[in-house]
Amino acid sequence: MEFFGYSFLCTLLFAGIVFILLYELFSPFKDGGKESPLDVLRKKYASVEMSTEAYEERREILQRDLKK
Repeated sequence: MEFFGYSFLCTLLFAGIVFILLYELFSPFKDGGKESPLDVLRKKYASVEMSTEAYEERREILQRDLKK
């Protein structure tokens, strides 16, 4: 009877490890939920924290830097 309990425990442990590995590989939050600089800039502009001119200037700089 002890052997059954041990093999069941090993099976659960193995299934848990496989589940964690698969979740990490196929998780939609690969970057840890971090926002890109352009996303942060868009949110600030949308919440009226900056003017249109400042937004467009910073957006051009970020897009130019991202192309490098």
